Amino acid sequence: MIDEMNPSLEASLDDLKVIYRVLGEHFQEHPELGENGFYRSLRRLLEAQAEAEGVDVNDDEEWTEWLLDAPGNAGGETRRDLLN
Repeated sequence: MIDEMNPSLEASLDDLKVIYRVLGEHFQEHPELGENGFYRSLRRLLEAQAEAEGVDVNDDEEWTEWLLDAPGNAGGETRRDLLN
């Protein structure tokens, strides 16, 4: 049963990157995303993961390259990140 008062989202890192990129592509049309808690939380989560992987998130080229990199599963392992 889904708890409507405390929603939970489970998605892979690659899925979160895609969601962030799609939202970012429409940011100019929807500037209210800048104040959206989900969007801000998603960006913080992705920045933290990128930094943990050695990515300089202040370097636009490096950040974009990391966001576009979606290699899939390495060694058969499923990589999952939770956003609660």
